[in-house]
Amino acid sequence: MEKEKEIQALKERLNNVEKQLQRRSNDFKAVKIAIFAVIGIFLLLALIGIIQFVSAG
Repeated sequence: MEKEKEIQALKERLNNVEKQLQRRSNDFKAVKIAIFAVIGIFLLLALIGIIQFVSAG
């Protein structure tokens, strides 16, 4: 009886840890997308600046 309670408690803890890992994974994906968006915008603006510089010269 006591071992069954311990097993249930361990299962609950394992489920909680798995949920936390899924949340962190989703957060990491969001941060990754945000970083790529910032880099993409920076590269686009740099390309526009280079085109303007070349066409003005």
